[in-house]
Amino acid sequence: MQFTNHHATACRNRPARVAILVLLSGLVLTGLSACSDEAPISRDGTRKEAAVDAPHKVKWLEVAAPISPAQWLVSREEDQPRLASDPEVQRIAQLLATAHKRYRESERMIANRSVQVEAMLHQIGLSEGATVVLDGLTGIGGEVGQAEGYGSISQYYFNLRAASASRADALATLKARYGSKS
Repeated sequence: MQFTNHHATACRNRPARVAILVLLSGLVLTGLSACSDEAPISRDGTRKEAAVDAPHKVKWLEVAAPISPAQWLVSREEDQPRLASDPEVQRIAQLLATAHKRYRESERMIANRSVQVEAMLHQIGLSEGATVVLDGLTGIGGEVGQAEGYGSISQYYFNLRAASASRADALATLKARYGSKS
């Protein structure tokens, strides 16, 4: 009898379990597609090309973008894209190169993730630019090739900030956990 009642309960809860699994699968796939190295697919089934007229004004930097991740990060809020020789572009390019070595993700993906964290922070009332996020997370001093990727570290950073940790406290927590052990 007890088995039958348990079985009946499990069957009644099956639609809820299936709905949760479908929802979670959708979230995972959405997250994965946002991280793809391929251009997004338009409604007519063809791949969209990166904006040519204002490549620094796109929401996400695509693989085929005619602008470097550093130029895009520095120029997103400006009328014209900055030149690769601009000192701030060179500084951000160095940060991206360091983050790429440390987190084993492409510079483009790191730039996109930094912009995503900026937007998430803005949604909870915190103003912190993508280059500031990149600077802080690159500065935690983790080991080159560590297991945690930039996406994971940036999500942890956001969670700390959302839980009311100051920028300094959030970075100190990350440095204690992921920083160099030597």
